[in-house]
Amino acid sequence: MDACRRVAKRICVTYFLSFVLLSAFFYYLMAHNSRNDRGISRLREDVDDIAQMESKEAQISGKFNCFGGEPKGCGSGKWENRDVSAYVDTLFKRKIGHLMDDVYNLKKQMMNNDCSARSAQSIPIPPKETSSLAKTRINYASEELGARILSVKAQPIEGTNILKSLLGLDFSANPPVNMLRSSLSAGSCFGFKGSNATVVLHLAKPIVIEAFSLTHVAREMTPSLCVKSAPKDFDVYGLPKGNAKRELLGQWTFDNAANKRTQSYTVHSKSLFRRLAFVINSNHGANSTCIYRIEVYGRLK
Repeated sequence: MDACRRVAKRICVTYFLSFVLLSAFFYYLMAHNSRNDRGISRLREDVDDIAQMESKEAQISGKFNCFGGEPKGCGSGKWENRDVSAYVDTLFKRKIGHLMDDVYNLKKQMMNNDCSARSAQSIPIPPKETSSLAKTRINYASEELGARILSVKAQPIEGTNILKSLLGLDFSANPPVNMLRSSLSAGSCFGFKGSNATVVLHLAKPIVIEAFSLTHVAREMTPSLCVKSAPKDFDVYGLPKGNAKRELLGQWTFDNAANKRTQSYTVHSKSLFRRLAFVINSNHGANSTCIYRIEVYGRLK
C-alpha cells in the first residue's frame, strides 16, 4: 500500500509540474505574439501614412499639365527626393529623436566641463592661496576618520542608575561622541553635570601632536542667550602605550570671548600619541558643562 501511495504521489507531482511548464510556455508564446502584433501595427501605421501621402501627391500633380520637363506626379508618379527626405526625417524624429536629444545634451555637458577644466588650469593661483592650500591640516579627532571615545568620567545631567550604567546610556541625551562631530547646532554637545570631567580620546592615527582647538557655540544660537556652560580651565595629557607615565601636553583656559568661538592651542612635544586625556577642571559659572568640538592636529612620524 505504501508503494502504491508513493507512485500515486509521484504521478500527481509529474502532472502538476507538466501543467506549470505548459502554462509558462503558452504565456511566453502569447506575450511574444503580443509584441509582434504591436510591431506589425506600427508598421501598418507607417505604410498607411506613406500611402496617404502618395495619394495626396498624385491628386495634386494630376491637376497640372506636364510642360517643360517632368514635374512631380507626371509620368511615373514618383515623389521628388526632397519629399522622401522630409518624410524620412519625420519618421526619424518620431522614433529616435529623443535619443539624439539625450546624446546632444550629454555631448554639450562634456564640452562645458572640458572648457571649465581648461579655464581653471589657465587661471594662475596667487602665492597666498597656494600657501594656504599647502597648510591645510587634518583633524585626527574626527569621527569620520575613525577617532572614538574610549572612556568618560563625569556626572550625567539626568542622573544615572544601574540599568543605564550597564547599557551605557548614562550620556544618551548628550553623548561624548558629539565632540568628534562637525555639527555646531545648539545642544549637539557632550553635556555633563558640574564642571569636572575626564575624557580619553582615541585618535584616527598615531601622530606627533602639534596643536588642537576647542569650539563652543555662539550665544546667539542658544535659547537662553547664555554660554556660561563653556569649559574654562582644562589640561591635556598624552597617553603612551603600556603602563608608561602620561605626559602633560599643556594647561590652558578657554576665555569664552564672543568673537573667538574657536580657540587654538599650540603643543610642544616630540612624542607619538594616539590616546589623549582631556581633563576639564572648571566652566564659566553654569551648573553643567557643554563641550561642542575638539580638533587635534599633528604630523605622522
